[in-house]
Amino acid sequence: MIRKFCSLVFCVVALLLLLAGCSNHPPSAAQFMNVKMKEGEFNNSFIVGASLRRGDIYKGTSHIHEDYDDKEDIANSDLSLLFRYSHFVAGGSFENMSFRYIMGFRSRYIGLQGWGGMGSDKEDPPFSGGLMLIEEIPVCDEFKVGFSEYIANNGYPVDENLGGLGFLSTRTYNEFGFGAYFTYKDFSFEFRYGREIGEPRNRFYFMTNYAFFN
Repeated sequence: MIRKFCSLVFCVVALLLLLAGCSNHPPSAAQFMNVKMKEGEFNNSFIVGASLRRGDIYKGTSHIHEDYDDKEDIANSDLSLLFRYSHFVAGGSFENMSFRYIMGFRSRYIGLQGWGGMGSDKEDPPFSGGLMLIEEIPVCDEFKVGFSEYIANNGYPVDENLGGLGFLSTRTYNEFGFGAYFTYKDFSFEFRYGREIGEPRNRFYFMTNYAFFN
């Protein structure tokens, strides 16, 4: 079982390194805490979700005559595959076509989630990611509520060859924030507020996710 798991992780990592870059925002706190534990063995959860952002989104500038475009998307899809063994959770997710690694620890009431992705920009660091503290209250086995606090280095795509075939790079900004969520069985809804560090921008995230094979 462990050998199959390691082989799968190696193949996935090798493939996804080719797709690094573009957008990166904090992943779901609710679904990180929602991966079920199987005593003495690995369990996995395949998660499908979407998020919507409102507020002071970076709208960027489109310079068609300069063949350049940069802006932060107001919405994105999210596909995640998380593995859990005992109290440890690891895996990865796609935000649209951008990949990020996820790893952390969770107990019944507390979770610590970290994530990261590789970008490509000469002006910004090549890393985007963050750290999130999660507190969860299990109202019952099927219904749970939780809260989260995070600090992150987020990314958005830059297309320097807008009119032709080009490689998307990433621009980043620092953000701190907090959120709240609820999960019912394998479904979750999450709200999050983020404040950009160094710029007067406030972002509001609305996220919904559903876990399969959980």
